Amino acid sequence: MKEETRDVNLFLKKDFWHYINLGGINYNQLSSPQLTFTPNTHSYTNGTEKRLIDDMSEAERSTYVATTIIIAFKDCTDIEGQRHKSILEDYYIKELTNQAIAIRVNLSDWKYKKAKRRALKEFAERFNFWRIKRNCLELPVLTYAEAKRKPNNNNNMQIMHPLKRAP
Repeated sequence: MKEETRDVNLFLKKDFWHYINLGGINYNQLSSPQLTFTPNTHSYTNGTEKRLIDDMSEAERSTYVATTIIIAFKDCTDIEGQRHKSILEDYYIKELTNQAIAIRVNLSDWKYKKAKRRALKEFAERFNFWRIKRNCLELPVLTYAEAKRKPNNNNNMQIMHPLKRAP
């Protein structure tokens, strides 16, 4: 079975709320995952838990999938200099403008654009991790593609000798 891929920006703009609404949960219901310094060598998914996940009703599965997406969202970095979670929440949840967010996180326009790109990349990576970790393979694999810049038309200009006429 071929995995579906989806651009992270399109997913957050179009699919995010669809999954949250299907799951019947509110974005604020979950707190951020807590960082621990204890080594983690166990997947915490035993055979019984796996069978429970496999036997969920459609409504329970929708809630589980929505929770997985929110865990990935809230797992993003939010420390000084890397306000990824704040940028994503402000733009995709609170629907603030890019300019308002740049002011809020105290970044110039250029630094904000760079930080937003890094935030989208981080979310895609964390989403793909949690998608596998929580066995939500019905979710698409998120990708981040840099926007292609338009070619500079100045490259096509012919340099003319000042005394020659253009053809």
